[in-house]
Amino acid sequence: MQKHPERKEANADEQPSCCKRNSTIRGFDIDFYDGSNAELIDHIIEESEHAFSYIVTPNVNHVVRLEEDAELRRAYANASHRICDSQVLKRLMTLLRNPVPEVIPGSNLTGELMTIAETKKWRVTVIGSDASEIRTMRQLYPNVRFFHHNPPMGFFDHPQAVQACLDFVIHHPAELVVLAVGCPRQEILARLIQADGRAQGVGLCVGASIDFLSGKVKRAPRWMQRMSLEWLHRMCTEPRRLAKRYANDAVRMIPIVYRQFR
Repeated sequence: MQKHPERKEANADEQPSCCKRNSTIRGFDIDFYDGSNAELIDHIIEESEHAFSYIVTPNVNHVVRLEEDAELRRAYANASHRICDSQVLKRLMTLLRNPVPEVIPGSNLTGELMTIAETKKWRVTVIGSDASEIRTMRQLYPNVRFFHHNPPMGFFDHPQAVQACLDFVIHHPAELVVLAVGCPRQEILARLIQADGRAQGVGLCVGASIDFLSGKVKRAPRWMQRMSLEWLHRMCTEPRRLAKRYANDAVRMIPIVYRQFR
């Protein structure tokens, strides 16, 4: 077991510009963001008018997927920030004596940035989510100019549909780009947008965040979030979709955690 947190400065030759000033902490083969939520918000505002960069939100499911998905690992390596999205993962990192400073849930981050977008009258491009949710978001944030593209189910198996997502982001410049098409599609799509080099703004790979903000899906009560039980609330809310996935993730995490302890 490591006795001291492994913190390092991001390599300026490998990381996007907005990450050069930040130290990271290594765990589960991920270089986690090692700053505060307030610092992260400041970085995002600063980078919102620059060339496209993106943020990923590691949780237990992502750790499991990273074991076997080379494209997801590549997307993670090119992200400007990898913020800990999971209380469970934070506790595991603490047990490994590599604690991250704080959990920054992607849904909370998206909510904070939407408030900023409302104040600053930002443009926000959303890939994914239903048209009804975007109508609700327009009512909640009337000063935000939304651009919305919802690709068809299974779009990632069709290069033309993937290209349509890229083209939409490129042709609709925005300060914030919310990618809400699920892991690993949203992370890989973010890397493709960045590699193209024509887009601007900050991309958020944040899954169901729009579902929560629009009220389509209810988040767990605060006390469950504080006790690391949000996963239980979500599983009870969507048992068919999530129960099997959570059980599978738990089983597959056992050898991963054991390897980290070694």
